[in-house]
Amino acid sequence: MSADRPESHKQALPGPPLAIAAEALFLINLMLLPGLAFLVLLALWAKYHRHPDPLVRNHLRQTGMTCIWGGLLLVTISIGVFLLGGFDNPWTWVIGVLYFTFVHSTLILLGVLGLSRAINGRSWRYPVFGPREDA
Repeated sequence: MSADRPESHKQALPGPPLAIAAEALFLINLMLLPGLAFLVLLALWAKYHRHPDPLVRNHLRQTGMTCIWGGLLLVTISIGVFLLGGFDNPWTWVIGVLYFTFVHSTLILLGVLGLSRAINGRSWRYPVFGPREDA
């Protein structure tokens, strides 16, 4: 088999690396290094939010805003639940586990879908939290 294959047989390159990195950092923030990955994502956004490729701008903006809204939701719900229920109230832990099970796992699933869209070179909007327009 020759290294110079016809164009029709060459594999398509994945989407722009910055779009893929943004989605990967979103997932890393949710699962592996919360906070640290968010700071790296913000630094990436600060440096490249005016990138000429609209796909890169789309994924950076979507992941950044969704991280901010998701973090605010987590902090607000956590403070509210623990202030109202206290650490020794079993309902506090029930609500915490339900939040983690439904909201957090949904964000992970949506992050995987966003990563898939970035790899395939397609734009993406996170439901509820994602901004509607790319500025």
